Amino acid sequence: MDYKTIFADKQKNYFLFIIAQLYIIQGIPVGLAFDAYPILLRDSGVSLAVIAMIPLAGLPWVIKFIWAPLVENHWITKIGYRKSWLLPMQCLLAILITIIAFTPFTSETTTYLLIVIIFSCIVSATLDIATDGLAADLSQNNTISQINSIQVMGNITGMLIGGAGVTVCYDYLGKTYSILLLVVIIFVSIIQLTIWTEPNLGHNSRSNSRARIHNFFKRKNANHMLLLAIMIPFAGSVILTTTKFILLDHGFSVSDVGIYTGIGGYLTMLLGCAIAAYLLKTKHPYQTLKLGFSLLFFLILLWCLLYYMPGYINPMTTTIMMTILGIGIGTINVSIYTITMIFAKQGKQTATDYAIFQSSLLFSEIIGSSISMTIADYFNYLIAFLLALISIIVINLMIRNK
Repeated sequence: MDYKTIFADKQKNYFLFIIAQLYIIQGIPVGLAFDAYPILLRDSGVSLAVIAMIPLAGLPWVIKFIWAPLVENHWITKIGYRKSWLLPMQCLLAILITIIAFTPFTSETTTYLLIVIIFSCIVSATLDIATDGLAADLSQNNTISQINSIQVMGNITGMLIGGAGVTVCYDYLGKTYSILLLVVIIFVSIIQLTIWTEPNLGHNSRSNSRARIHNFFKRKNANHMLLLAIMIPFAGSVILTTTKFILLDHGFSVSDVGIYTGIGGYLTMLLGCAIAAYLLKTKHPYQTLKLGFSLLFFLILLWCLLYYMPGYINPMTTTIMMTILGIGIGTINVSIYTITMIFAKQGKQTATDYAIFQSSLLFSEIIGSSISMTIADYFNYLIAFLLALISIIVINLMIRNK
């Protein structure tokens, strides 16, 4: 099938609608695991020591590249190359979330719940592999930046629905019905995906060229691109984590910090994604990437100034700082996702190559968050910001000719 015939306006819009749904769905378990479950478990009297194990559920997202070749190499032709994984993974995710909804949140059930939560994140990470592959397969030069904007915005929306959405509904509907609402959303996506016919792009012809992780490292510039992917999220992660502790140290309540850096952070990131999507219509993703880092550079200077003028750290300045941070991170994320998807699309194993990048990006965020807390504890917040500043300078040197 001719690629140009796939994207008639109506078909393209419906495809983008499908992609948006898929990215929202896979963001839901992340919001549940990192935002909703800890709050609901604590409200049920579960100890903090047990709740501290919940972040382990994020591990599948870091190591998903390990089974990405499996997703790439096996499919049922009658169902579709990517739909062979998308449909069963969504169905399995709906079942797992339903099990969690009907399971009492008590100290006695936490081990069982943790296993189900981790399994749901494995399913969600697998869904992400197939979705990224589908997006890369069917994207065109004039849609790839649009798709990556949808990717970031969809993930953030899913995390908001699974996290803040469930916790808000909890007071009105209770735990079971609040979580079951998510299952309804997933079933709507399953119906839409079932109706949609995946274009046959001749993947059968690739049966003799099976996806392998080591094939990624054989590609030209692969190591440079991987190093770039590892470096890029670091500064934003350091700044966000450090900001949380600065606000706590200056009298902000835990709930206030959650509003400013959680919900407020997500919303401003959505704004950054929208800005990046608009700019990428006329600019190269490396240009928008530099713009995002310029915002973070400016933000670090502002925080260094406020460090010596703590009296000016108030709700108004915090709102301004979080807006700059959110727009910067949103712009950077859309830019690097576009850059890495273009690279993955040029190869023969798009889902596997892109999964390697995605795992690297998340790993960098985790490392950045951990290092910033350690440095702030042993030294001070200025040193943490200095580390973020150095990483920005290094990245700009790496992409100076782009």
